[in-house]
Amino acid sequence: MSKKIIVSGVLSISLFTVIAGVVTLFFQKSISPEIENKTQVVSHELINNGCLKDDEIAKYEIKEKGSYYGDAVITITKKDNNEKRTILIKDTRTSYHPVEIHHCGTYLIREFGVDYKKSEFLEGFNWTLWKYDYRGESIKLLTFAEKIDNNEPKIYYSTDFRVSTPEHHIALIKGYGGSPDYSVVIKDLKTLGDAFVLPVADILKQNPEVVGDVGFENGGWSSDGRYFWFTLNQLADIVGFVRVDSNDWSYKILPAPQRTMGGDAFNINTGMVTYGDNVAPWTGSEEIDQQFKDEAVQNGQISSFYIYNLFSKQKYLVATTTDPTYFFKPFWVSDTGLQYELPDGGKRVYKIKG
Repeated sequence: MSKKIIVSGVLSISLFTVIAGVVTLFFQKSISPEIENKTQVVSHELINNGCLKDDEIAKYEIKEKGSYYGDAVITITKKDNNEKRTILIKDTRTSYHPVEIHHCGTYLIREFGVDYKKSEFLEGFNWTLWKYDYRGESIKLLTFAEKIDNNEPKIYYSTDFRVSTPEHHIALIKGYGGSPDYSVVIKDLKTLGDAFVLPVADILKQNPEVVGDVGFENGGWSSDGRYFWFTLNQLADIVGFVRVDSNDWSYKILPAPQRTMGGDAFNINTGMVTYGDNVAPWTGSEEIDQQFKDEAVQNGQISSFYIYNLFSKQKYLVATTTDPTYFFKPFWVSDTGLQYELPDGGKRVYKIKG
């Protein structure tokens, strides 16, 4: 069964809570193994421009100072002798995906002008996207939100973002569900102009079955930086995937198999995703979960865990269980290998052949 996640209810609360919460208007979820790792290993020549050297690895940690902000510490380590240097970035806005480490820089959102004790946005409030190279030099790239004069804060983009591996593009979410400007925007990082804008309304005209909120949690850029993936979600369920091709800015809408959820593992290089069959919906209640378990035992119900190819629609049976609420904790270790965890705690890797 897919990982249990919590859906933010920001649409029905005050403006401060909308902004002070994870204003993406989408999912908050526990951090995935990919993000917990926080390390980018690179193998490129250094062109004296603040990029990592061949023998260096960069990683980050967040020292939280409050619910939504803290200091980011970037550590650059030489692989041969463990020599280290660090870069401290204050006023970092925290979230489930606060920082991205790339070959020539670290990208993160900084936050200024919020008084959380008084639930107040001060004059000069802003969220801004910054790039820090590995010499510690920085540049402000984009403004995501700001307060001008005494007006209410203006939100231009959600705080979720994804930078492509070659650092050519950045993907953003503009607007929110129901707003006329709700769209996925991909900008050229060199010019900061819009390279591609995909209104969510256009997606729904083509395939109304995948109506939902935009999410980046189960998406991202392919390893070569060509494709960008995002999802369309209905609460905890993923109803569709969208793949954008940065070569010609065409895109494909691919419906997800039923009962694909936020915690399922998606492979951004192959278009394969995990899902469960005969699994219980997420309820958030242990009592209700137990009812599902009891009914499954009485009915002799078997729940199956699959890998599904969004393009070919082929599915691969990975494992089965008599517990319809069980979560296999899937994680892609390669483009053909999926790690999952058994009820007894043992871990196995399913290899896709052919």
